[in-house]
Amino acid sequence: MNRLWLCLLTLVLPASFAHSQEVYKINTKAQWETWTYPVGAVDLRGDGSIRPVKFEQPFNAAPSSPLFTHELKKIKEQRGGVWKAGSNAADAPLIIDDDTTTYWKPNQDDPLDTWWLEIDLGRMVAVKEVRLHFPDEEGARPLRALRVFGSDGKFQSITDDVFLFNLIGGTTKRNEETFLSYPVAFGEATKRVLSFGQPAEDTDVSTAFAPTQYIRIIADVKSEDAALAEVEVISFGQNIAQGTAARGGIIDDQGKERAPKIIDGDVNTFWEELNWSETGQFIAQWRWDLGAVFWINRVIFVAFQETTTWGRPRILRHRLLGSAGELKPSGDVDFDVLFDFPAPGDWNNPEPITYLMQPYRPLRYLEMIFGGSSSGAMAEAVVVPTGYVAEVELRSDFLKIDDSPKVFRTLEWDADLPPGTQILAQTRSGSGLDEGNTYYHRKGHEVTEDEYNALKKQWKGDIVPYIRPSADWSGWSNTYLFSGQEFLSPSPRRYVQFRVLLKSDSPAVAPTLKGLRLNYTDSFLNGALGQVTPNEAQVGQPENFTYVLQPDFKSGDKGFNRLRLNTPSQAAAESVVIRVADAEVEPVSLALLPDSLVVELSQVVRRQEVEIDLQVNVFANPYLFSAFVGHTDEMEFWQQVDPAGRAATTVFLPEVPASESLLDKVAISPKVLTPNGDGIGDHAEIRFAVLKTDAPIAVDIYALDGRQVGSLAGGRSSDGYLVYTWNGTNDEGQRVPPGIYVCRIQIDAQAAVQNLAQIINVAY
Repeated sequence: MNRLWLCLLTLVLPASFAHSQEVYKINTKAQWETWTYPVGAVDLRGDGSIRPVKFEQPFNAAPSSPLFTHELKKIKEQRGGVWKAGSNAADAPLIIDDDTTTYWKPNQDDPLDTWWLEIDLGRMVAVKEVRLHFPDEEGARPLRALRVFGSDGKFQSITDDVFLFNLIGGTTKRNEETFLSYPVAFGEATKRVLSFGQPAEDTDVSTAFAPTQYIRIIADVKSEDAALAEVEVISFGQNIAQGTAARGGIIDDQGKERAPKIIDGDVNTFWEELNWSETGQFIAQWRWDLGAVFWINRVIFVAFQETTTWGRPRILRHRLLGSAGELKPSGDVDFDVLFDFPAPGDWNNPEPITYLMQPYRPLRYLEMIFGGSSSGAMAEAVVVPTGYVAEVELRSDFLKIDDSPKVFRTLEWDADLPPGTQILAQTRSGSGLDEGNTYYHRKGHEVTEDEYNALKKQWKGDIVPYIRPSADWSGWSNTYLFSGQEFLSPSPRRYVQFRVLLKSDSPAVAPTLKGLRLNYTDSFLNGALGQVTPNEAQVGQPENFTYVLQPDFKSGDKGFNRLRLNTPSQAAAESVVIRVADAEVEPVSLALLPDSLVVELSQVVRRQEVEIDLQVNVFANPYLFSAFVGHTDEMEFWQQVDPAGRAATTVFLPEVPASESLLDKVAISPKVLTPNGDGIGDHAEIRFAVLKTDAPIAVDIYALDGRQVGSLAGGRSSDGYLVYTWNGTNDEGQRVPPGIYVCRIQIDAQAAVQNLAQIINVAY
């Protein structure tokens, strides 16, 4: 019977604990819509899943025309679409509805000179082809003769909306076809193409195009039931330049605010930079953050000419750089050169320039550097991606999990992850939010509330409300590498914020995130605060510390009877003393590990102060003593203890910042190695401490002639020192001849490589 009850308890107890676990889910479209993400870079689906957008090539720019607006001479905001039609204007929009079964029919009673219409693409498009689709059914037949014209949208009048149109193509005989296609390539003689690498199979490497905003179609003869079903305006791909700001990106020309004109879709605005006082220098003129990482197929720059630009349109000698977002040790973006300066005699100051990326490059940042006294003038930039977005970041709002603090256990996600794709996550947590207002002077700078109230009415700017994390919020956690990983931010807390990265290493695949789950439970305590004394120590020297834990108990809290304290080295067993409410207690168990100690108490602690005395060696500056409380009923879970104040649980090593060396306390014992198998002096032990860095370490043995004899293996010992051993053999396991050898310790830190050499003698 007792055995039966034991089995029942084994089965029932874990289930009751699991039942107490709660889940915060994010798996609906409405929830994702509250997150911050690059607009147009992710697809929020009706089933609650989210995936990076896929960019197809080629791209028909006509159906999306109504999504764009621009300014004309006489109209402040003109929306794209079929904006003019000489006949049957009501049905004219049907030619760009992406449906070849609908059509526009000019009125048979209208004169021939009204049988025309005009499409405003809403922005400049790098157009390579215009395709016309016609119906051929009872009551609707193809137009029998027509011409197609295009214009880049450049104003030809100071006061009126007048544009110059170029002939794209037209019929030369009676048309009986339901499909006509005309390449767009006027002005090709002034263009320049710069190609990188070898194209992948089935890659479009064509480069002929014309900057185009308006398409005009004119019927040259009247015919019975004449109709036009659809007009496709084909570009190499979708231009993501105009969506930069919506994605959270920016193009910055060192605060001059002229560079955004090259991504506004309007060839009448431009960016130009003159540097007459800096002739001959290479000057970074602008930096462009696209807002996400895309697989870029091509970049096009279109030149501009106006009275402020001498000579014909041109883009002068320059260097184009790009980056997917990798950082230098300094924290700056690490750029690669995509295109370098050509020889001066080989540069003909072209109008448009096309850069072909072969194979496609993952890019988030572009930068342009010009050499000489002027940059020329650029009207528009076109950036064409292909395939799925390479890397996109999603960020949640500050999410309130509960009114009372909860212990966040694990973070899970449901996802489809094809080979080559990845989902990474980070979290931060806190218990409060600060609300208030930010006050602005009319000139745009921020002022205090008192300063704002003292301003005259005409100088008062906007009052912008804010909600921001309170002081107790953590920074972003380390990255979660897999679903179900233990929660990495502090808890218990009331709020959490998520940051999720969707990545792929190929434009052909993308991850699909179906939902996030945060598993949490009630906390053992409402909270717990910790403090360590003293707050200073010497590098690698045994030091006595006292860690004090003060519980914050509220009615209903379970309390704790387990405590884990992370340590810089294994605590000396004889030094550990535990007190509860100032009374020394004997623990049920005490585990001393190289990086922590774990205590099980004989009583459940709810309100009493707990103190732990211990002796350890400290090597890291600063070192944070992290503590956690737990309960024997839930052995797998721990609740974090918060510092009682700023740096309350941090120990500093004052001598470390002043030291230029990364190595300290290097010792080799014995100095004379006698590897003859008698158990005395058979191994040399190399011990040392590393300061300021966790960079890779190599310990190698060299002969005096410079030959490397062997590479040593080692690791951190229980006292925190790094220990490597040598048994007098080379890398092949053969004993080395007697003599003098050099032990070299090398640290490959980001700032510099540091070496230290010591002598080891070998004798038999």
